[in-house]
Amino acid sequence: MVSELRIKNFLSFKEDTVLSFEASKDDFRQDSLLVTMNDGTRLSRIAIIYGANACGKSNLLEAFEYLFWFWNRKTDDQDVPTSVLPFALDVDTPTQPTEFELKLYVNDKKYVYQLVITPKEVLSEKLLAYNSNQPSLLLHRELVGGNTAIKFNPSLIKVPTAVKDELTVKCLKNMSLFAARKAVNCNLGEIDDVRDWMINHTLPVIDLGQQMFNYAERKMLENPETKAHLLEFSHNIGLNIEDMAVEKDYMPLTPEMIQFMKSSGRLSEENASKLTKDPKMPNGFKTDFMVSVNNIRGKETYTLPKSSQSDGTLRSMGIETALYVAEQNNKLLPIDEIETSMHPLLLKYMIQSYLKVPSRSQLIMTTHYDPLFTAVDDYLRKDSFWLMDKREDGNSLLYPLISKNGVNKMRSLQRAYLNNKLGGLPQIDGLK
Repeated sequence: MVSELRIKNFLSFKEDTVLSFEASKDDFRQDSLLVTMNDGTRLSRIAIIYGANACGKSNLLEAFEYLFWFWNRKTDDQDVPTSVLPFALDVDTPTQPTEFELKLYVNDKKYVYQLVITPKEVLSEKLLAYNSNQPSLLLHRELVGGNTAIKFNPSLIKVPTAVKDELTVKCLKNMSLFAARKAVNCNLGEIDDVRDWMINHTLPVIDLGQQMFNYAERKMLENPETKAHLLEFSHNIGLNIEDMAVEKDYMPLTPEMIQFMKSSGRLSEENASKLTKDPKMPNGFKTDFMVSVNNIRGKETYTLPKSSQSDGTLRSMGIETALYVAEQNNKLLPIDEIETSMHPLLLKYMIQSYLKVPSRSQLIMTTHYDPLFTAVDDYLRKDSFWLMDKREDGNSLLYPLISKNGVNKMRSLQRAYLNNKLGGLPQIDGLK
């Protein structure tokens, strides 16, 4: 589970910015909303970020997305950019390094991952482990004379010289040590445990442009339990969907199309031969909905294509799939503007249902939906709420709701938010 993310000089975050999942001392719903680690640290399962358009909310999720991508991205060309984007609205920051620090718990043990990186190369990458109250350096990779140098703590992990040398060769200056690790046959003990969390316990950011039902279709084909969950979800939210028939869809290919792909170098002779015998290629998924109605003849069931369903229905089923996958597999899930195309009561139901399931999964969501403030001290905690403002110098400023003076005495947090007593609102001239 994630304890804290710190970023500096990344996208709209010029200065040190911290998002923490560590709970306050408040014991409200601690059994259902918090997970307690072996060292007593209590971590929240949800973080909700408010802010005006263009204040940087999506950029915060992009920080997670960048790390997920960077840990997996392998290249054989050391001149390929790292794709990190420093703060651009300053004359100095584009030439200064970007910093990430992720505090996390793997198998109930605390680790700290640190990355210092420029658009061209990794300057430093560290992993620290807490075996006591103080962290111990587990590994350190740095740039020395333009080349990667890797050090392991011999008192914590024994790495053969041959393995270390191979990792050093594989780990180019523009890639993560965890990505290079994939190409080396070895056992790095708890370093591999952390890498496993990075790869297998994180989900990509759900943004506004994604066709989320495609994700649901794929997961239903992979796991029948996912389909059963979505049918139950559909029933609980009042949809009259009795069943869904999901299958892979294919696009037929003409001989001319096959010949074009072959001549353009996109097809090998072997694959061209296969397509000639079976001229089709994958084209997503096809889903039919079995929908029931009650009329003067009684209950009847009709089959409707996916195109008959509303965008909100399809998006909600896709997001519910992601929430289900996260909670069942203890994954971290970031969602941008979760309320898009959804009724407020549906959003409330989805959040409540997610939090009711015992899990070590975590949800990070951005939103403009102010009625969620009314859920504080009902089914959400104050320390789960965060706000973001854009300063005059272009820097995104993130801060927790509980940092605001008098927040515990406010009778209506929703009214306080809309009256600009909490921040995180657009500054619109002439609006009363």
